[in-house]
Amino acid sequence: MRNLRGRLTLLVLAVLTGILAVAGVLVTRDVGRSERRVIDDRLRRTADLSLASAQSALQEGLPGVDKRLDAVLRATGSSLRLSLAGKPLVQSGASLPKDLQVPLGFSTRHIDGRDVRLYATSLRSADLGGLARLVVGSSLRQVEHRQTALRRKMLGLGALMLLVSGLGVFFAADAILRPLKRLRGATARIGGDGDLHERVPVDGPLELRGLAGDFNDMLVRLERSADERAAALAATRRFAADAGHELRTPLTSVQASLSIIARHPGMDPAQRTQLAEDALADQRRLVHLLDGLQALARGDANPVEHASVDLGEVVDAALQAARTRHPDVTWEADVAGAEPGGALVVRGWDPGLRLLADNLIGNAARHGRPGGTVRVTLGPDGPGGAPVLTVEDDGDGVAPEDRERIFEPFARAAATDGPGSGLGLALVAQQVGHHGAAITVDTSPALGGARFTVRWAPQRTAPSNVTAKAAKPSGV
Repeated sequence: MRNLRGRLTLLVLAVLTGILAVAGVLVTRDVGRSERRVIDDRLRRTADLSLASAQSALQEGLPGVDKRLDAVLRATGSSLRLSLAGKPLVQSGASLPKDLQVPLGFSTRHIDGRDVRLYATSLRSADLGGLARLVVGSSLRQVEHRQTALRRKMLGLGALMLLVSGLGVFFAADAILRPLKRLRGATARIGGDGDLHERVPVDGPLELRGLAGDFNDMLVRLERSADERAAALAATRRFAADAGHELRTPLTSVQASLSIIARHPGMDPAQRTQLAEDALADQRRLVHLLDGLQALARGDANPVEHASVDLGEVVDAALQAARTRHPDVTWEADVAGAEPGGALVVRGWDPGLRLLADNLIGNAARHGRPGGTVRVTLGPDGPGGAPVLTVEDDGDGVAPEDRERIFEPFARAAATDGPGSGLGLALVAQQVGHHGAAITVDTSPALGGARFTVRWAPQRTAPSNVTAKAAKPSGV
């Protein structure tokens, strides 16, 4: 009985056995008392009806034994005795011991291997002084036989009830435990397949529904943890592959420049200076590449908590930094969040949104005309609408065939020959995906160059965290 069904059956049978045993004892005891009460009533009535005859017999002379009465009494196992001062004068029916002393009232004696119920009363005569007594008795054998038969019937009925109840509970337990079997099968299937996306059915009794809900919550946490580990591993592999691929060329260039300088100590100073400047430029490119790769891997691997972020403050801070880095660019800005009371608040990760704004604005400054114009606009998409960020430049723009490819890591437009690692727009696409936004690129009608537009979706409730890998933005 190691399974739950067997234990449940045994427990129910044990409870039913106790209930039936107590009920049987109470029933047999009550029936026995009722039958004894009937015998006591009969003995009292017999004595009351015999008192006048017994008193008359003592006063007028002892009569002879009535044979018919004696036969009837013997057939029923009853006795009648009239005694004076303890000595029997008249006795009819079943014999009683001559020396039997019977107290007044009801009593039970064991006589000749049988229990006898006795009732004794004294004759109401002032002359006799209570010495004359009338004793009426009746055997309890038939009552005991009926009690024994009743006990056997109750034992048989109880055993049958227990058997039927046990079978009913055994088969009913299968229906009761069926949701638990389904839960066990689902958990075994999930454990065997390793598919943390599957969920166990939430049905059955309240306790099983609670257990299934807790198990599903655990699966959600395990799935999130597995996704985080997978994302971290993928980001690590991507970082290693990208670093090995992209850093080889600048490292080779730095090595070649330093090798030439080391092998030709007497070269022209101007040439030496040029080689040193080329090596320094390659070193800066290495640092920039490493920073971009780390940011890309960190954005893919680490789940972050979202909070309320004022996009106006983020874009305004990015503009201030861009003005410092690119003082020759003419900046046109219309940032609603920078005005008092005009904040556009979204749920997001502040460093990620700053990374998005920095790269979009920096990309426009680098790829626009030298000393050209960059326009940055931030505002709601209609009254009470979601935020829209637009960054425009006056450069050559992005060809339609390149407008999707430029958001891939290390990808650059075919007509682009300016500085850059090819990671800036990949970081923008990554953060757009993490924040549930969408980015599009087209031609600026005012400046003639590229126009990047980021639209946030209306956010009524904010997710607690973001763990999914950034998807390719729609419309890119």
